[in-house]
Amino acid sequence: MIHYLRYFFFIGLNWNFGLAFFTLFHEIKGERKYNISSIGPDKLKNLTVTGDNLDHASIYQACNYYILEKGLNYLRSIGENNSIVDFGCGKGRVLAVSAYFEFKHITGIDFAKALCVLAEKNIECSKLRYPATEFNIICDDAVNYKIQTEQNVFFFFNPFDEVVLLQVIKNILLSLKEKSRKVYIMYVNPVHKEIFLSAGFREEYYIRKLRYIELSILSNKSNDEEG
Repeated sequence: MIHYLRYFFFIGLNWNFGLAFFTLFHEIKGERKYNISSIGPDKLKNLTVTGDNLDHASIYQACNYYILEKGLNYLRSIGENNSIVDFGCGKGRVLAVSAYFEFKHITGIDFAKALCVLAEKNIECSKLRYPATEFNIICDDAVNYKIQTEQNVFFFFNPFDEVVLLQVIKNILLSLKEKSRKVYIMYVNPVHKEIFLSAGFREEYYIRKLRYIELSILSNKSNDEEG
């Protein structure tokens, strides 16, 4: 319970207490529902990381369950829940919730080894619940990850600044040159949304709650649509 109280005051003092009450309610509900322990935040500078982009990373803080479920449910409703890649997967919250929403191939990438270890622990229950689902947690810098041509949903909770984001987008676009397909960007707290828009993506779903909880889902145009 002390973790919840600390998180409550962290949000209340940094944003507002209305948001803190809303977040705490969904934190308790979500952690019990998915049987995980992923509440944050954590200062990345205190952790051992892979790569040279620590200065470009944000503090670890798990995505709000409310907005996460809204986004994953939307993708499931349009039949786009085969594969998902979480850049900055942290303690694995998105991985566990994605399995619940019937994603079959789930990849998490984080450059903090300690967080990857916690993510592996948090998805143990999901592996038992969903034995047909493939989980893969990679401890590496996001810029080093080669996008697989079968991957089509990419999750970001504002994990790093525009320097790293630009390189990751470049990697996504390179994979589209290898294999043209429809891909989706699920972007929570989308402070650099204009970068995706400039890269040719378009927003097709948007939701905002209590001013600070925000989600944008963007997609590209496949060759079939362009034709």
